[in-house]
Parts: sequence; structure tokens; C-alpha cells
Amino acid sequence: LGVIAKEPAFLAVEENGSKFKVRASGKEAQKMFLTTSKNVTIYQPIVNGEIINEKMATVLISEVLEKSIQDKFLFKKISAIVAVPCALNVAQLKLIKSVLHSSGISKVEFVANGVCVCQNLQLDENSRIMVVDIGKFITDISVLSGNSFDFGRMYYIGGANMDDSITTYIQDNHNLEVSDQTSEAIKDEVASLYERDLYRTDYIGIDADGKFVKNSITANEVRVSIVNVYDKIFNLIKDVIKEQPKDIAAEIYSNGVVFIGGCSKISGLYEYAKKKLDLPIIVAEEPTDIVVQGAAKLLGKNKQFMKIEF
Repeated sequence: LGVIAKEPAFLAVEENGSKFKVRASGKEAQKMFLTTSKNVTIYQPIVNGEIINEKMATVLISEVLEKSIQDKFLFKKISAIVAVPCALNVAQLKLIKSVLHSSGISKVEFVANGVCVCQNLQLDENSRIMVVDIGKFITDISVLSGNSFDFGRMYYIGGANMDDSITTYIQDNHNLEVSDQTSEAIKDEVASLYERDLYRTDYIGIDADGKFVKNSITANEVRVSIVNVYDKIFNLIKDVIKEQPKDIAAEIYSNGVVFIGGCSKISGLYEYAKKKLDLPIIVAEEPTDIVVQGAAKLLGKNKQFMKIEF
């Protein structure tokens, strides 16, 4: 028996001195981010698999477990497989384990994100493949063979850099100021790596006089602003391949690269990556869910897999 809960790492808390009351968690707390009152603080205690607020992370995970598991008897024997970026250090892993134990999870095992992805692919046990996870703040690049993690690098580049580029483009070309949330919404709505994509979306910006102005932006304009971020990521992929022994590099060129993560949902990624990297490309059908789906398979079927030991 297993439970998959898909919730963003947000927690809305009403604080009164040393005491606090949880107002919302997950999606509900995220919706309150821009509309919350002065008495309510919105926390994001987990970012890119790293815990930045231990106390609130414990509360958040406890809340998610309580919402997801109705049968209180199951709380006595909760086991978890934790999929993490490949470059988290021992101190970060120990902190995650401590928070999960405090939240009511009795058994915790760690595995690299890429290993979870491989559970959803039809791969030969010994064939090597590269998995590239492009998230909001980091890009995680792993080399794997079957259930084994061979090599990995983590880089601080991702969707947030794209949001910044969109903000700068609008400032320079539309003479308007927009929030980070607006730039992210534009990216999610119309971002495309196809050239001359004229799909358009509206947004609200602030002009030099401080007035709110309704304007629109095309997918091609968004492409111009963010394509350099993808180019940097593709260059990092090439660098990681160059670091591999020749036989492993040859296998990657034969088997290809799997793209996952929120920034892998962009239109045209397959064609653009294939052109830039010149090797087989796989874009996951559900790029934001494939890791947790793979982790569920490892947990539910009790398969042998490469755990992260420390």
C-alpha cells in the first residue's frame, strides 16, 4: 500500500509570538502567496530538495501526511523513498532524514532522481543513459546504468533564470516592469523553442508613471529572452559527457538524453535539443511527475536499487 501526494512546498502560518497556527499547506498555501494578510507568513521550507527551514519543513510534511493518510493506523509504519538531486551533501541528507523522522516517517531511504526516472524507461540493465532534470533553480545531470547511479553534476541554473530573462526583456523592449510571478506565468503560458512562434498572451505591467498597463507578448519574444539559458544547459550537458570515459560517452551518444523537470515541458524542446546536442532525445511525457512515479515503483515492488548511503 502506498500514497502519492503531489503538493508544492508552501506553508501558510499565522504567528503570534512563539506560537503559530497552520492556515494552509501545499497548493492552498501557494495560492495565498500574493493575497495573504499581514498576520500570515508564507514559508517555502524546502527548495530543490534542500531543507532551508527545519521547523517549518517538519510541520509541512506532517500536514501533507495527515491530509494524505486517513487511516491513523498507517502512521505507525510509514516508509519513504526520498528522491534527491545527485549533489546533496551528507549534512543535507542527514537533515532531511531528521525532519522526516520528526514528521512521523519511521524508515527513510535515499535515491538519486535519475534512478527513479529509469524505472519508467525500457532500458537494458547495463545500458547507460543521461537524465537531465531542469527545475526552477537547479539543473541536475546524471549518468545512469539500469538501477545504478554512475555520475552526476548539479548546476544552479533553471527556470528562475528564464523568469529573470523575461523580466529584463519586457523592461528593455516593452518599457514595463513586471513581477517574478508574472514572468513565470508568461513562461508557463507561451514559452516555446520553435522559431517564429506567434502565439500570444496578455499580461499586466507597470509603466514609468506607475500606472498598470495591459500588454501582450508573443512566444517568439519569450524564446528570444530564454533561449540563452537552454543553450547554457546544453553546453553543460556536453561538458559532462566529455568528463566520461570514452566507452561511457559512446553509450550516451547511442542511448541519448532524457529530459525531465518543469522546464522540460516547453514546446519545441525535443527538436531544439536534438539540433544542439546531435544525439537521441527523450522528453518525458510527464516530466514533473516521472521521478515520484519511479520512486513509487521502487517502494511498492521492493526492487533492488542503488541507494545513497552515508
